[in-house]
Amino acid sequence: MSVADALRSAGGLLRRRTNAVLPYYALSAATVDVTRLPLLVGVVVAYLALTSTGQLSPLLDEFAALNPELLGPESPEALPPELGDRLAAVLFSPTVVVPVALAAAVALVVSVLVRGVTRAAALSAVDAGLATRDPLAAGVRGMRRWKTFAGLVVVRWGLLLAAGIPFLAAVVGASATLGATPGMAALGQGAVVAVLAALVGGLVSLLAVVAVVALLAFAGPAAVVDDLGLGAAVRRSAGVPFAHPVGFLLYGVVVVGTYVGLGVGTVLFGIAGVERLVAVTSAFLVSPLLDGVAVALYTDWTDAASRPAETDAESSAAADDDDERVDTGGEADESGFVFGEREPAERRDEDEDGDEDDTERIAEAVGGALRDGIRELGRFVRTGWYYVVVAAAALLAGVAGGWTATAGSGVRIGTPADPGSVFGLVPVGPFVNIAVNNWFVASNAGFAGLFAGLPTLGTLVFNGLLVGAVAGVVDPVAFVAFVGPHGVVELPAIAVAGGVGLRLGHVAWGVWRDERPTAALADELGLTWRRVVGLLAVFVVAGFVEAFVTPQVAAAVL
Repeated sequence: MSVADALRSAGGLLRRRTNAVLPYYALSAATVDVTRLPLLVGVVVAYLALTSTGQLSPLLDEFAALNPELLGPESPEALPPELGDRLAAVLFSPTVVVPVALAAAVALVVSVLVRGVTRAAALSAVDAGLATRDPLAAGVRGMRRWKTFAGLVVVRWGLLLAAGIPFLAAVVGASATLGATPGMAALGQGAVVAVLAALVGGLVSLLAVVAVVALLAFAGPAAVVDDLGLGAAVRRSAGVPFAHPVGFLLYGVVVVGTYVGLGVGTVLFGIAGVERLVAVTSAFLVSPLLDGVAVALYTDWTDAASRPAETDAESSAAADDDDERVDTGGEADESGFVFGEREPAERRDEDEDGDEDDTERIAEAVGGALRDGIRELGRFVRTGWYYVVVAAAALLAGVAGGWTATAGSGVRIGTPADPGSVFGLVPVGPFVNIAVNNWFVASNAGFAGLFAGLPTLGTLVFNGLLVGAVAGVVDPVAFVAFVGPHGVVELPAIAVAGGVGLRLGHVAWGVWRDERPTAALADELGLTWRRVVGLLAVFVVAGFVEAFVTPQVAAAVL
């Protein structure tokens, strides 16, 4: 199979099995919320410790007594030196450092473990989709490989850190040389030597990083396709560049080209003011597409390596017997690789004749997914309202906690001089960024619920704390004017997303306790994705109100 064939196969998988594959990439994006939970707990513990020991109140009183102009962007000093010293003494005291450091260590471990679960699930789903099996069910079954993929995370980052040692050693050595060089002439010569040493060390580190990435590029596909453990997957991946040098180099060109294109898109999106679209593109297009290409290539290379001595008749018989990886509804190339479900003859004729426009088909598919998502979201609110109630209570608890923490501090934030132009005259960019950002928050809250619902509760409390903290330092009328118009849509939608996550956590907990079948979790992941897609329409409305309506309401009120 050529790299072009692998690209077409991966693209076809995303077109045909979107609702079965993308849930696992939404789950991967939600690892941020899972990792943030220990950090949130650590910060809360540090805050409570500062409050109980009386170290925080004097500091807040001094902040409240400051002239707000001293903290403005044109001020020569951000804080008075004495206050800055006291603030540093409090922030770096054992009362703060110990719980935050412990929380960071726990968060690092949790990140590795969760990354192992989500990567195992995602690549298993891609492998199943390419082989015309059920991606949702395969993703759940693939989670059992979490140890292998968590080990891959540790190995990859450990090797990357080791690859940076030559550059670090060159920089340290160059600094020592400069520090021990007397005289201006000798200092100039030492600077040249230091720069050259840093360049050489940087080049060596860069080559080492490229080697690490190359040798581990197919470790994940090897673990899934061949069901290998950590050591065997690493060895198999390390052998790919030598066994298939041309294909590997072309795959590298595709990967580098894709990320260059993503970088160019980032610049263009930034110029257009819609930079948050980069996150959507990366999470739900670039990542699954490159994973699909890697799995497709590795599968074909593995199959080809296992068939060199077979006759055509033996190969055909083996393909007929291989109902684990080949489905009779598939369409295979010469190597026996299944590209996917066979399309009706009428559809193929239409595509060949160009009678049907791809853009119209994509628009129709997106519209259908939104309609289906809205229907499923409404069904969930009607039948699972108790999950939404619990989520709303967690969100309100966070709001109350944030308000309590800041309302009595004496610190006040003024309102903008011209509230009506806070987002500009035509706030299309802010509208897109707000809608996408809020949908990401909702998606993460929904899928982070897989881990017994705890990260979802943490996300709800965290966002509630932010809202409450702002409410505590802003004039109440100004707060209602700036938050009320879109908040009546946005905050309930966040609570619904939290309810979706709690429902997923409930089902997952039942599966882990063998009280529910594994298929129940696969089904719930699919439903979670449809509900999250339905929430997209809600956040588009909330984002439009926030960008176009809220500033005008605030201007009229204030």
